[in-house]
Amino acid sequence: MKLSNLKRFNEYTLVRPPKHELIDIGEYPSNFLRKSGPVYLSFYRISIKYGLEDEKERGFMYFSSPNQPIEWETEEPWQGYFINITEKLISNNQHLDYSFLNYGLHEPLYLEQEEEVIITQNFKSALHEFTKNFYSLELILAYCNIIFAHVAQFYERQFDDRKDQYNHLVKKFFSLLNGYYTKPSNNPTELPSVHYFANQLSITPNYLSDLIKYYSGQSTLDHIHQHIIREAKRLLSEKSLSISEVAFRLGFEYPSYFTRLFKKSTGFSPSQFRNK
Repeated sequence: MKLSNLKRFNEYTLVRPPKHELIDIGEYPSNFLRKSGPVYLSFYRISIKYGLEDEKERGFMYFSSPNQPIEWETEEPWQGYFINITEKLISNNQHLDYSFLNYGLHEPLYLEQEEEVIITQNFKSALHEFTKNFYSLELILAYCNIIFAHVAQFYERQFDDRKDQYNHLVKKFFSLLNGYYTKPSNNPTELPSVHYFANQLSITPNYLSDLIKYYSGQSTLDHIHQHIIREAKRLLSEKSLSISEVAFRLGFEYPSYFTRLFKKSTGFSPSQFRNK
């Protein structure tokens, strides 16, 4: 089911109508829809929930992005707050475009007690402003920015706290990357991509990118490009394939793109590298 705007989502979940067509802030009502199959939203959704079954004393934050299916089921009413914000409002306020907005429901933020207090207070302040008859959208967006900035900081803390769990994902990524061109099951006409490895690891591309960047200091795409160049150097050194054949073997659709990437990375064109 597709819910194309904030109003339709609120009607579906039994929440009061939104006050603004581009943003809605609220506290979960006791009659919020407790069970739903997959629905596709056209906006970003940020929520904090308390008293979940597995961690009674801790708050959790969840994020979903446009066109990402979400579904839920709960026996008890949720307690917490939410922000629904459209792509249009985010695009018009680029300072709000944080990568965690695209992490998805499978990568929640587990809040420490002090963090929960900070996030909750800012949600309450934003909601207090939003419920006024003559609210300030600029002030509401400022509260959103404060919340988002704290969330980004708290995710870094979580990356550090869960090193064992995340090290497994990091190691798995590098294992998949190093074996990309050696597995016969891979289609050689496709370049390795962030989306490919995120799917293999069952996490979102943004989450993978931030995780790899946090632990290695380089982006996932940088590591992918470096591996492509290493494999390109190996194939060029063997001299059994033409430069165009090397490009196609690596998954490039056009040899000119391969040449540009190789020269940007090494300072040499493929032919110069082969002949030096």
